[in-house]
Amino acid sequence: MSSAPRRGRTLLAGAEVVAYLFWAGCDALLGLGLGPSAAVPSGAVYGLLVAGVVLLRHRAGTGTLPVAVVAFGLSAGGSVAAVVTGGIPFVSLTELFALAVVTVSVVRTAPVRGVLATAAVSLCVIVAAPLLRVPGIDREVFASLTVVGWAGTMVVATAARELWQRRSARLDRARNDERLELARELHDTVAHHVTAIVVAAQAGVVVAGSRPEEAGRALEAIERAGAEALDGMRRMVGVLRSGDGDDSADGAGRAPGHGLDDIDAVVARFDPDGGRTRLEVAPEVRTARLGPAVAATAFRVVREALTNVHRHAPGATTVSVGVHLRAGRLVTVVHNDGTGTENPLRDPGGYGLAGMRERVEALDGSLHAGPDGPGRWIVVAEVPAGAGR
Repeated sequence: MSSAPRRGRTLLAGAEVVAYLFWAGCDALLGLGLGPSAAVPSGAVYGLLVAGVVLLRHRAGTGTLPVAVVAFGLSAGGSVAAVVTGGIPFVSLTELFALAVVTVSVVRTAPVRGVLATAAVSLCVIVAAPLLRVPGIDREVFASLTVVGWAGTMVVATAARELWQRRSARLDRARNDERLELARELHDTVAHHVTAIVVAAQAGVVVAGSRPEEAGRALEAIERAGAEALDGMRRMVGVLRSGDGDDSADGAGRAPGHGLDDIDAVVARFDPDGGRTRLEVAPEVRTARLGPAVAATAFRVVREALTNVHRHAPGATTVSVGVHLRAGRLVTVVHNDGTGTENPLRDPGGYGLAGMRERVEALDGSLHAGPDGPGRWIVVAEVPAGAGR
């Protein structure tokens, strides 16, 4: 579910709009105190125009770099116009703040060349505004202040870039670990079905001459096992990448796959006394013919969710774990009270669930993790029961 990130972006955009309105009010006061009568509203109006362009980066599918190019070009055009008109539009604090915001946005994620180019362009445009728009000796004072403001902007942008790079590196490591685990499970799944194919083929060779009807059944078993192996490969290989790592030649480090039976042990380790955790695995789940990847995914979801309860809600008094079948899908639910103030989907605790999301979606499933009422948290994973056989 992506509602939480969308809400975060909406709140960020709202706070940014409030900041622009505040600086627009400052522009109006500055124009009244320093500018000529014709220039009183020009700074606020032009600043809001530039700010509106910068806000476009919050639209889905809109790149930050094109928005920055338009914003810097618009600001530079305003400075040129001020030279021609004698100070209209006037220098705008709203405009300077918007340019600082878009500078931070670009520097945060751009490659090194983009960072250097953005820093140079922003310096020229930001410092040029007071030099070309403010009349008299006040322009040097304004220019000095904008240089200090630009330097502060670059400090903030550099810090934001460092945080983003660290977070991206942690997320990449988590995803890489998850893909390696998927590769191991893919190996186990394929080996299981290939073994079945070999055994059935050997049996078919033995009985082909004396009991042809038995050979036919062996061929059917071969066909079924081959189809299931191909289905498991097709669903998992989409999230694997070459070069993400490999196991040693002798197979060291290959951990055996986990299944539904291992969930009991995970819950027991989480709550040794059994006083606050309730586990319910439906009887039909115990006897169902599930794909190995499906059973392993249910185990991993439960383990990650209980780990997050330990991390984010250590005071939880009630934790329920349920695994059941619904319309051909295996549904795994972990619900707890006592949710802490931190969101497990965000830094620093959200990378395990990010990996889980990749695993679940690789099996054509869905994962939801979020609040379930005041002080409560729920994780729900749904996967087709026959996926990854």
